[in-house]
Amino acid sequence: MIELLFTAFTIASYVWLLDNREKILRFLCDEIGELEICRAIVVIDNGREYYRMKKGVRVLDCEYLRYQPKSFNFVEKEMLITAPISANSSVYIFLNQYDEEIGQIFQDLLRVVGRAIEDLEVRKRKEELLKTVRENLKQFQYLSDKLRNPLAVIFGALEMKYELGLEKACLMISESAEKIKRVLDELSECEVQTIRLTRTIF
Repeated sequence: MIELLFTAFTIASYVWLLDNREKILRFLCDEIGELEICRAIVVIDNGREYYRMKKGVRVLDCEYLRYQPKSFNFVEKEMLITAPISANSSVYIFLNQYDEEIGQIFQDLLRVVGRAIEDLEVRKRKEELLKTVRENLKQFQYLSDKLRNPLAVIFGALEMKYELGLEKACLMISESAEKIKRVLDELSECEVQTIRLTRTIF
């Protein structure tokens, strides 16, 4: 029991420091696979499998691996814990022994691992959003510079409308207004992209 508690504490502490999903799941497999009470561990994540088995143990043909659990379960016939970790990830832990305390430790541990994965994904989406916002700010700065020239032409044409003639001044204003419209359309595209991205995060 002490070994299990120490391993659970190690995993629960360390998973928050890992920077990708695969590293988290491999670490989980490696640590759980070393436990004396564990015969094997299989993690299925988005179609990929990670597993560790004790020598001579064969579990990859177990019928329960074909089903994604909806909640934490213990299958007594197989001495098997099944649990979801995240939306498309499940863990299957084959044990040598089981009691309520062992079950509770694994349930709490897998909940922590699931939250660490969710947190990692949220952080990555926020980083994407921040990157997009920075790119948009650069684009806004560039487009605001592009707005200055047509505005200068419009104001110049208005000031010199009699010297240029009304027809020529109106043509210059119209062309500049078209340029401004194109710039504003580009700004709208940037805004739509940012809004779409923020909806996926928040």
